[in-house]
Amino acid sequence: MSVPTPLSRATLLFHRGWVIGVAVIAIVLGLIGLIFPGATLVLVAIVFGIALVAVGIRRIVHSYTASDLTRGMRWFAGILGALVLIAGILCLVDPFRSLSILGLLIGIAWVFEGASSVIGGAIGYVGGPRSLTIVAGVVALIAGIIMILLPLVALSAFLTVGSIILIVIGVTMLLLLPRRAAM
Repeated sequence: MSVPTPLSRATLLFHRGWVIGVAVIAIVLGLIGLIFPGATLVLVAIVFGIALVAVGIRRIVHSYTASDLTRGMRWFAGILGALVLIAGILCLVDPFRSLSILGLLIGIAWVFEGASSVIGGAIGYVGGPRSLTIVAGVVALIAGIIMILLPLVALSAFLTVGSIILIVIGVTMLLLLPRRAAM
């Protein structure tokens, strides 16, 4: 068993700088989310739209350059890329509506995940305790239904909770900051 060696002064200062930087960013982002929730959600929608545009373009380019795909798969990739590109542009044109769609997609995914967990737990096709799998599935089902029925309210709640968590993490990081090395 080896004894840990103390960090050098330069390493400690470098580590402290990164921790302080990340903590401040977490606190600032958390405060922005709490103070400007509407603008933050719109920014999320815009970033979502930009990501879809980038993925769509990449798929279209891939459909032209992928020599390892069959002709049919290249067409499929190109059409899928065009659809994703159009979806991204629509998100950028109307970010508020894209938030609703994003909420619906998350809700639908949670409903499917919840249903599969409940079924998997009921038939015993799980790696852990069946009861916990079923409970997790029911929670996912309920969360998915709420997300489908009230997507913007649910996203706003996530933003609030996420913002508070960011602030707590940032403050905790600062409180746990390694002490300065002696000069």
